[in-house]
Amino acid sequence: MTAKPPAKPPAASTAITRRTLLAGGAALAVPLAFPHPAIAEGAKIRYTLSWLPTGQYAYVYMARQLGYWKKRGIEVDIVSGRGSLGAIQGIASGQFELGGAATGANLLSITKGVDLRILGTQGYDASLGVLVPAKGPIKKPKDIEGRKIGVTAAGGDTPFLPAYYKLAGVDANKVTTVALDSKIIEESVMSGQVDCMVAFGMSSIPNFVSADFPVRFLPFADVGIQFYWVNTLARSEYLETNKQLIADFQDGLFEGMKFALLNPEETVERHLKEHEEIAISKNGKLFTELGVGMVSACMNAPESREHGLGYTDLDKLAAQAKLARDYTGAATDPQPPPVASYASNDLIGKVTLTAAEWDVVHTKTKKYAELLGRA
Repeated sequence: MTAKPPAKPPAASTAITRRTLLAGGAALAVPLAFPHPAIAEGAKIRYTLSWLPTGQYAYVYMARQLGYWKKRGIEVDIVSGRGSLGAIQGIASGQFELGGAATGANLLSITKGVDLRILGTQGYDASLGVLVPAKGPIKKPKDIEGRKIGVTAAGGDTPFLPAYYKLAGVDANKVTTVALDSKIIEESVMSGQVDCMVAFGMSSIPNFVSADFPVRFLPFADVGIQFYWVNTLARSEYLETNKQLIADFQDGLFEGMKFALLNPEETVERHLKEHEEIAISKNGKLFTELGVGMVSACMNAPESREHGLGYTDLDKLAAQAKLARDYTGAATDPQPPPVASYASNDLIGKVTLTAAEWDVVHTKTKKYAELLGRA
């Protein structure tokens, strides 16, 4: 699948990159417009994203901006992340009460004994894959042999690369792996330092499209490796003593999601107002639009349409846990625990869309689904 921009963006020199976002880190904590209303006295939650505050996480900020948590007496501190494994560590250690991280990484961690509980699902296709320059020599997985691939050590995508090689018939011994900082990995592909990179398509495709750098996406799903995107996570001790609070948090979170699904244009504008480090780039609007649109596309799934936003199909999750263990674990690793021991739908289900509203979402997200190979 070759990713091309919906409309021609500005030149690459104005691209929103991970370096740009990180350089603007000081601005992340201070909304520049659409300020939050004063928070009533109540609970405070530290919530970690698994990545930077790109458009794909705009729905989280909508929940705060629009007062969906405030009306439930909750003040939420949203902290940007640097990868799913780091977010998982922060949640399991108690640094954060709640957070979101990639499903594949969550399941690997749970199988290895990390104390995590999956309480909701924020997207139904992780869009794992390999991104390659559209004009380059890599047309199919086998072409990765003899090339350099960029990876990030803490990324939730990296652990599944060996499984992809195996299932796609790629000789891993013929591929040079280059560990790169998350701040420069996309730039390294654009500059030719590496020939391709492992990625979450929703995270990285917007960087390339907004830089007018066409890429081809080789989805892991083509060889049978497919996971949900992001889950709401808590450690078990916090869950046991804060069930109503977590339910209220998720209701607010998914109200923010519903707003983003039905009002993508306003969501983009609001997100840019809060994150000046994105807005100051000439192509920041396109970058944000792509993130909002791609997440909306991957929310349009039977789970959410039939059961409400946040619903997790526990049978599918159990199958994903087995897939993660079988293709990335050691032969001596234990089998995943029963899915009911670490995942539940008990604390979600109140936020829904009508069939007519889902039809609107489908129409508005078609071009983004095509970028991810979902159309």
